Parts: sequence; structure tokens; C-alpha cells
Amino acid sequence: MVTCAITSCKNTSAKISKNTHGITFHRFPKDKGRRRQWEVAVNREEQWTSTASSAVCSEHFEASDFYLTERGLRKLSCDAVPSINISACQPVEPTIADLEPVDIHPNDTEEVINLKYKVRRLEVLAESRRRKVQVLWQTKRRLRIRLARMKIILKHLISAKKDKVTEM
Repeated sequence: MVTCAITSCKNTSAKISKNTHGITFHRFPKDKGRRRQWEVAVNREEQWTSTASSAVCSEHFEASDFYLTERGLRKLSCDAVPSINISACQPVEPTIADLEPVDIHPNDTEEVINLKYKVRRLEVLAESRRRKVQVLWQTKRRLRIRLARMKIILKHLISAKKDKVTEM
């Protein structure tokens, strides 16, 4: 049985079904830096650390933290950190389980409903990929600046070495 690591949350895999309630459980990341971010976000007592079985339910992530795979599975993005309904002091926000995935009307046929789900899935995929491309562009820009600085340093080192050789 999986329980949510948020102290004020009572969600457990024994009471909650992904198919019925739309709530999923997500294990803490294995990367130490990201794991520490989650531990701080969970807002537990000072000495608490996560274990291999520690998990946070989807109720504590923003809807934009999720994306749909091409097979229609909902996955948590790699940069997501729990931030919703962590403590009793926070105002309660709607969660991913509360959001309607598509706008379905009573007179829609089964084919139209399936197409709406497909469009919604593609919109989420496109948004996720747009964010990834934006991060890659920023990384590329930073690396170009770093490369330019390294070239300048290399030129200075080469000229310093030549000056040293000519002095001898």
C-alpha cells in the first residue's frame, strides 16, 4: 500500500483508485538534488528523509506538471515539484483530478468524444514539448556564452605560454 508523504493528505492506494478517482502516486526522484527539492516541498519535520517507497499523490502537483504520452498515459514531467495543498495554511486549489480533460456535450457521438480526447492529449503533448524546446534553447545560449569565454581564456593562455618561451 502506498501512502502520500504529505502529512495533511489522507490518500492511500488502498482507498484511491487511479481509474475511479484519477489520482496517481509518484515516487520521489532518484536524483539527490531533485529528491531534496521534493523533501523540502513536502514540508515535513526537520529530520525526515524520504525512502525508496516514499511517494506523493497527484493532488499536490499542478496540472501543467503532467503530460500525456502518445499512448494516452498521464506522466509527471521531469522538473515537477509538489506545490499544491502542502500545508493547512495554503488555500485549497483545484488539482489535476478536479480538472475536466475535455468539454463533452450530451449530444456528442462516441467518435467526437474520442477526437476531443485525442486533441486534448495532443495539446498537452505540444505544450510539454514546447517547454522542453524552450529549455534547450536557453541551454544552447548559455553553452555558447561559456564556449566564447573559454576561447578567450585559451587565447590568453596560449599567448602567455608564447611570451614565456620567448623569454627563455
